[in-house]
Amino acid sequence: MPVVFSTGSLYPFGLDRIYAWAAEAGYDGVEIMMDERWDTHQAGYLDHLAEKHGIPILAFHPPLRRGAWNLGPAETLVRVARLARSMEVPVVVAHPPPPGRPLERWKTGPLREAREQGVSIAVENMPRSVARGIFGRRRFLSCHLPEHLMGLGDVTLDTSHVGASKVDLMRAHSVLAGQLRHVHLSDSDLTGGDQHRLPGKGRLPLRPFLGALAQSSYPGVVSLELKPWPLGAPDPGTILGRVREALEFARRALGGDHVEARPG
Repeated sequence: MPVVFSTGSLYPFGLDRIYAWAAEAGYDGVEIMMDERWDTHQAGYLDHLAEKHGIPILAFHPPLRRGAWNLGPAETLVRVARLARSMEVPVVVAHPPPPGRPLERWKTGPLREAREQGVSIAVENMPRSVARGIFGRRRFLSCHLPEHLMGLGDVTLDTSHVGASKVDLMRAHSVLAGQLRHVHLSDSDLTGGDQHRLPGKGRLPLRPFLGALAQSSYPGVVSLELKPWPLGAPDPGTILGRVREALEFARRALGGDHVEARPG
């Protein structure tokens, strides 16, 4: 099963430098986190990086904000799907609408149009959240429970979001196994917040989860989506060492080493 590195894990650095670390560490590919920089949007440059470093782009993650195209999230998702099709990138990660916005309208509108481009659009589970109404806090469907993603087709399971939502990871996998198309791997100490810790440095059952993934018919990749500071930013030597450590953790667990690491 391919293990890839999300460039969003080291977003303060240049894309070429991140790609080089991923290649040197031995990853099977990258997931491109698109942002306000044109380098993350332009097919010619992205193809150049793939050829230069010798590993492919296996997923796109649309911008969290407006991105270099300066478009709203609906139009951006469709355009990213078109770019993925043209570059033969198999998966696009899709954030659902925030709490309070109609999920069904998004499903039959932008999500459907993006999927018509011929690539997998994998809807991501989000951390538990609430929206504020004019009379105070109101609870809305926010796609933080596995049940919220049932019926939405292909999904991305983010383990840090699972931890932030205080959802049982093995249950989430069991519920969503038939829809699972992409995985964002990181750890959480389960005390709250979307932490994206190094695998093995928290309390999520990541080894059993990856073991179950390896024994299933899961067709996707495992993408390490972390944060710069747990990776040792800004020191290049520490970064490379920890990027390798995260890859080794994933490959050993996928290969059958299911003994839990001690939290750290």
